[in-house]
Amino acid sequence: MIKRRTLAHVLVWTSFYDQLAWSPILAWLAVGFGAPEAVAWAATAYSVANLVGNVMFGLLADKVDRMAVAGAGLLAMVVTGLAHLVPDSTAGLVGVRALHGLAIAGVAPAAMATVSDGLPRSQRGAAMARMGLVIAVASMLASAVSGRLLTSLGAAASVFTLVGLVGTVGLFTFLVRPRLEPAPARGASEAQGEPAPGRINMVGMGAAALVAYALMFLQNVLFYAYPLKGHDMGMSSATIGMTLSAFGLGAVIAFVPPLSRAADRWGRHQPIFVGMALAGAGHLGLSYGTGPLAFAAWLFIYGLGFGLVFPAVSALNADAAGAGRRGVAFGLLSAAFSLGSISGPPVTQALAGLASPFAVAGWLGLATSGFVTLWYYLAVRPAQEAARQSA
Repeated sequence: MIKRRTLAHVLVWTSFYDQLAWSPILAWLAVGFGAPEAVAWAATAYSVANLVGNVMFGLLADKVDRMAVAGAGLLAMVVTGLAHLVPDSTAGLVGVRALHGLAIAGVAPAAMATVSDGLPRSQRGAAMARMGLVIAVASMLASAVSGRLLTSLGAAASVFTLVGLVGTVGLFTFLVRPRLEPAPARGASEAQGEPAPGRINMVGMGAAALVAYALMFLQNVLFYAYPLKGHDMGMSSATIGMTLSAFGLGAVIAFVPPLSRAADRWGRHQPIFVGMALAGAGHLGLSYGTGPLAFAAWLFIYGLGFGLVFPAVSALNADAAGAGRRGVAFGLLSAAFSLGSISGPPVTQALAGLASPFAVAGWLGLATSGFVTLWYYLAVRPAQEAARQSA
């Protein structure tokens, strides 16, 4: 028997690897037909289609086998991946990226829901931290490997290699489905203090979506604004990349024990308001930083905050959904992630006359931390104490 969560981790790794590996390939393709501006339009189309797909396939993952949905998404990505070699115009590349964003949306919600299925509440935070670690590894490998292949082999061979990886995992998913362990039944330990099967705690899910939006808003602002600031200050691309690795180091530290168990030991809300405060402070520090060492320190602080928030908000989202509804729950969470990624750069650019992108993102992080703190102490904690007294 093959463990469902093991396969889910492979699926999450593959989808995030694919998502990030396309970045240098898209730039190469767009420059090749003389329209570098197509990359920005293609990224927007991808994100919008992905947002819609996350909700749609999240609903589907609650009605049919989750692994079938994820496997079908990967096989669809083979077709849309190969289609990237066809366009020779901005409109064509935008259309292909939209289709690819829709296809990949079938993978993450189904896989993330599988990770949380059947787990008692006290183990979900650590499980989501392990998933975060899987995503971090994919992120660190994708751009470096894709860039090296692109330089050595060219765009077409890079696309074939990436499509081959995705197709192999998709085919493997369907082949091993009969050998997967049975889907876990809902146990008593999972049910305590949670919505009934088929029900959703909309307040809890809404709070998780708000935090997820803010987290990805900060993330995408970092990825677009930091390289620009580094170049403006005369830093080389190598130095910018090395300092960005401090973010990855901070996140990885939070994704492994003992910090990976923070959401299980202290509750979901405490790691969120501490982590968002650290993430916001990291952005504000980048706004005033003046050199590589200072940037690396603030990026490490931001990464540590990110690593605390991601598993906690994912576990909070899982807690808010009853059995049979976690597919749509993670579809909505992924949609909030996508919306934050989409809106971060344009919002900070629109406010450029008032504050730097890092300042806007930093204050959003601190405001989100304050909101979660107030919500916890004014609503969640009193409700928990009332429930204990009545038990």
